[in-house]
Amino acid sequence: MKYGGPCYSRNVEVEVAFASQKNFIGLYILRLDVLNAHRDLLKVTGVSIGKGVIRYSKPERIDFKVVEMMLKATHESTGVICGHQTI
Repeated sequence: MKYGGPCYSRNVEVEVAFASQKNFIGLYILRLDVLNAHRDLLKVTGVSIGKGVIRYSKPERIDFKVVEMMLKATHESTGVICGHQTI
């Protein structure tokens, strides 16, 4: 648990998290390369996408196939974590 919700980390860096907010369910995919690679698939479902977060206004909007693809891609990724900068 970090940032007030369940999360998954690797090498002490949080990569994936989720939270139930008042108006949405938030899925945090923090590897920017993964989120950007799946952005078009997510837009089709009509969800709101922010920097590192996918906001589902209703549980029915969650496309679990896309979520599964993003989780697998996150596992394979070594890309930049949202909020981190490389020097």
